[in-house]
Amino acid sequence: MKSKIAFTLLGILFMVNTMAQSADNAPLKLRVGTYNVGHFNQGMKGGLEVRGKNYYPDKKDVTEKYIFKELLNWKKWIGEQSLDFFCVQEWNKYFDQDSTFIAENELLKPYYNNVYFGDEHTWIYNGIATNYHLYNLRQKYWFQDYYALMGDLKIGGKTVLIISTHIPWSADGHKPALDSIIAELKKYEYFICFGDTNALDEEILSFKNAGFNIANGGGQGWFTTSATVLLDRMKDGPNRHIDNIITSRNIKIMNVSAPHTGLNDLDHLPLVADVIITR
Repeated sequence: MKSKIAFTLLGILFMVNTMAQSADNAPLKLRVGTYNVGHFNQGMKGGLEVRGKNYYPDKKDVTEKYIFKELLNWKKWIGEQSLDFFCVQEWNKYFDQDSTFIAENELLKPYYNNVYFGDEHTWIYNGIATNYHLYNLRQKYWFQDYYALMGDLKIGGKTVLIISTHIPWSADGHKPALDSIIAELKKYEYFICFGDTNALDEEILSFKNAGFNIANGGGQGWFTTSATVLLDRMKDGPNRHIDNIITSRNIKIMNVSAPHTGLNDLDHLPLVADVIITR
C-alpha cells in the first residue's frame, strides 16, 4: 500500500513539474537587450580605430595589445549581461579596422550557440544572438539598406516573433519606415522587437498608441541611449531615447535600464530589460 501511495505521489509531482515548465501554463521570463554597437568605433564604420597609434605610431605590438584589450572589454561586458536574447545593430564583421579579429567569433560565440545575421551593408548590419533556436529566418526591408531581421521562437504552443531592426533617420525614409513597421507588428500575436528607431519621443509613443508595450518611454519612463550632444555625456533630454524594445500586448516589460558600458558610450547606450511572456 505504501509503495502504491508513493508511486501516486511521484506521478502527481511529475505532472506538476511538467506543467510548470510549459509556457502555456505559466509565464516565462527572458532577460533581453538591444545595442547599436556603432561598428565598435564610436559610430564610425570599419571596426575599432586603434587610438593607440596616436601614442605609439611605430610600434605594432603596442597597438595590437590595445585592440586585444578593447576586445576583452567588449567580451567581458557581453558575458556579464547574461542575456537570453542579445540583438545588435551596426555590427561589423571585423572588430578592428585592421581585420585582425572576427567579431562574431570573439564576442558572441563564446556565449551563444545560435547567432543569426542579416545582410551586411556599409552601415546597416543587424543580428540576433541567443541559445534558443529561431525558425523561419527572413528579412524585411524598410528603406534602402535599412531592414529587419526576423525569426520565430517556439515557446510551448506559442510562436513569438523575434526582430532586430534599424529604422532610417533621413526625412525621405523615416516616417514611411515607422508606419511600415507598426503595420507589420500588428500582424503578430506575440513579438519582441529590438532596435534603433532613430525616432522622436512623440514618434516612439506611436508604438504605445498602437497597443504595444515599450521599454523606453513605457511604465518606467525614458532612458537616454543616444549621445545627441557628446559634451552632455549622455544626459537626458528630448529625443534622446531612440533605442527600444517593443513587445506585443501579452508580453510585459520590467526592470529596464540603459547602462553605461565604457565601450560605445559616445554613440549609443544599450537598452536591457526583463520581458514576461504571458497568455
